[in-house]
Amino acid sequence: MVQFLGLDYWKKVKEIANADEEFRIKTKMFNASFTYGATDNDSVPDIYMKFDDGEVMEIRELEEGEKTDYTLAGPYEIWTKLNKGDLDAQSALMTRQLPFKGNMSSIIRYSKAFLRLFELMQTIPVEY
Repeated sequence: MVQFLGLDYWKKVKEIANADEEFRIKTKMFNASFTYGATDNDSVPDIYMKFDDGEVMEIRELEEGEKTDYTLAGPYEIWTKLNKGDLDAQSALMTRQLPFKGNMSSIIRYSKAFLRLFELMQTIPVEY
C-alpha cells in the first residue's frame, strides 16, 4: 500500500496509466504539464505530471514557484471521496469541489481520458 496522494502513489498512477491502452488512446497527441495537489494538507506534496503524446513521462514533486499548463487541486476530503467512489470526478469538476485551472477549451477534448485516469487511480491500494 502507498500513502494516498503521496509521491509513491503518483508513481503508481504513472505506471498503471501508461499500461492502460484505453487511457493511452484517449490521450494521444496530448502534450502538457499538470499540477495535482491537496489544498488543505501540507503533508501531501504538490505533484508535477508531464504528458507527452499519450504517455505520462514524468512524475515528481512540484518545485517551488514552478508553473504548469493545468492545475487540479482541492481539499483532501474531496480527493478521498473521489478515490473511494463516493463522488464522481465529473461532478467534482463541474461543481468546482475540485477546481481546475488552465485552458478549458484545449483540455475539453481530453475529458474522457482524465475521467479514465480517475478510474485507474481508484484501483491503487492506499492508506488514507
